[in-house]
Amino acid sequence: MKAALFDFDGTLADTERFGIELDEKAYASYGIEPTEAEKASLSGTDGLESIPVLFRAHGMDVSAAEFFARRGPSDIIYQELPIKASPGARLLMQRLHAAGARIAVVSTTRHALVEAGLARVGLADLVELVIGGDDVGRHKPHPEPYTHALEAFDVAPAEAVAFEDSPSGVASAQAAGVYTLGFTGSCVPQELPAADERFSSFQELRW
Repeated sequence: MKAALFDFDGTLADTERFGIELDEKAYASYGIEPTEAEKASLSGTDGLESIPVLFRAHGMDVSAAEFFARRGPSDIIYQELPIKASPGARLLMQRLHAAGARIAVVSTTRHALVEAGLARVGLADLVELVIGGDDVGRHKPHPEPYTHALEAFDVAPAEAVAFEDSPSGVASAQAAGVYTLGFTGSCVPQELPAADERFSSFQELRW
């Protein structure tokens, strides 16, 4: 393996639980209570398409821009709230780095927020490259975020492994030709049947 490509939210760090709290306050202000399946469907997306779909299912016409204006920015999650790295993530990354793998984070979240989050959970020193949502024109599940990382590292898809916790992330990495491990141990656990392999804790993995 020449490159290890990690999703950030829900995979390397437990940011999603705080995002869910912000979301639920906003849902309540609209008088709706999405199901767990509906909330899980938003994981790994930028919300531009998925948020309007969710509201239409509840008989409402709400744009993503309107929803996020009411919800408030996510910046506080990465800059102030007590986020933590997933157990075992740092040790795995250290082993991969020692074995010569280059490490990137591939996320839908804005580049600056990912960098802030990495610093706050103590992983920034192990990450060589960040691909944020504002670094690409098309987001997961499109392959562009992963192809961008592969091109930056000048490695072939077969020389990389991706770590993802959402169906859209798994689809993105696989569409780029990258072998993908699905993390089922996030605060919004998903079965991820399409992943090449699945794991529930970074402590399970041996490299």
